[in-house]
Amino acid sequence: MKKLLLLDADVVIDLHTLGVFDRISKGFAIHITKTVLEEVQYFKSVGKKTRIHIDDCVTVIEFVALSNLQTVREEAKEARLGIDPGELESIACLTQEEENLIFCTCDQAAIKLLSFMNLDGRSISFEKALRSTGYQRRNLYPRHLEKTFSEYIREGKALRIMYKRFT
Repeated sequence: MKKLLLLDADVVIDLHTLGVFDRISKGFAIHITKTVLEEVQYFKSVGKKTRIHIDDCVTVIEFVALSNLQTVREEAKEARLGIDPGELESIACLTQEEENLIFCTCDQAAIKLLSFMNLDGRSISFEKALRSTGYQRRNLYPRHLEKTFSEYIREGKALRIMYKRFT
């Protein structure tokens, strides 16, 4: 059985830009939230915008509980992090899903929030996810790298120590 990978909009766009979306979709069962689907309309390739069509090869998560969204908003506020709607909905989805979803994002604030919320065990870097499919080329951007991801995880843990209200 394939691992379940929940993708953020930045990852979907970058996978298309690099021409490796098919590779990752063969290695994982891809899930995205409804908001992320709305965010991923186009990617740029050779100076032109190309439409992204993924409806038929991903599972779209239609419903995320309002209580989970509110919890993530409150956690982001407590951590003093600005989170975009797609990341907010994806992280809320992680908190409600029984399945073993693993979230992949390149967004700095989202990665820190995952760590702040102690969800870093349910996340993966772009590089690690792509490398697990056998991809070995070195054309990744700094935001994709495991090293960058790990640094944001450490920063999220530091935020947890600084700001988390323990009762």
